[in-house]
Parts: sequence; structure tokens; C-alpha cells
Amino acid sequence: MRLLRNHGLADRDTVAEFGYVSRLDAVQAVVLRYRLGRLDELIERRRNNAQLYRDFLGGAPIELPDEKPYEYHTFVNFVSQCDRRDELQKHLAEKGVQTVVHYNTPIHLQPAAQSLGVRRGQFPVTEHLCTRILALPANQSLSRSDIEFISAEIRDSLGRSS
Repeated sequence: MRLLRNHGLADRDTVAEFGYVSRLDAVQAVVLRYRLGRLDELIERRRNNAQLYRDFLGGAPIELPDEKPYEYHTFVNFVSQCDRRDELQKHLAEKGVQTVVHYNTPIHLQPAAQSLGVRRGQFPVTEHLCTRILALPANQSLSRSDIEFISAEIRDSLGRSS
């Protein structure tokens, strides 16, 4: 039951079986009600943070999430792509910047998908992307100077001056 209630995750990176997410109690409901009242403001701050990253990292060897004119992205996650992802993540951690790799192992290679008979190499694009993606901090509590600092450290790590 513990696996089923949390996406089937045995640990942060291993999906043991396909599951659900069912974790809302009364306290969480109160917090959610409060946050929903501020949702537009929070989304706008995240969107502004995303634009700051784009402004500060223009021309750097890192791919940032884009937004098409017909899209309205809320940037719950701000997932970049970088050929030197592990090196960048280590550098940022040394500077006190927390990043996350959300999908280190592709879903088709998780234990929960073994019965599907899919093997490594059958989804090469997915497997390649799992070596490049890195979620950068972009939440609404970050300031312009926070993002400027993080961006400078990204440029430093990737060998590009600002």
C-alpha cells in the first residue's frame, strides 16, 4: 500500500510498480485553500523567474524551457537540458544551489515496466534526455538576485562568461 499511494516509488528514483497519488488530509486542504487564493500571483512570479533565466542565460550552452505563443506555462518545474548535466549539478550543489533530476531512469526501464518487455535502446531519445535534464530552482520565493547568482554559476560551470 505504501508503494501504491506514492506513484509506486520504492525510493526517489525507483518505480517498483505503477501506483497513485492519494495524500490530501485536512491540514493540507486548508493550506491548499489558502494557496489557491494566491495562485495567480504565484504563477506570475514563477513565469517571471523563468524569463529571468532566459535573459541571464541567453547564449549559454544550456537549453531552457521555452513557451510557445499559444501556451501558458506555470513552471511548476523548470527543467533545463545540458550535455554536462552531472558536472553542472555538482558545481551548483557546491555553491548551495539545490537542483533535481526528476527522471534519472526512464519509466520504461523501471521495475514496474519489466512486464512490458521493453529493453534499453528501444526509446533512445528518452534515454538520452534522461542523461541531460536538470530541474533548476524557479519557485516563487526566489529573488532576481538569486536567479542572477544561479545563472552566473551555471555560466561559470559551463565555461562561458556572462
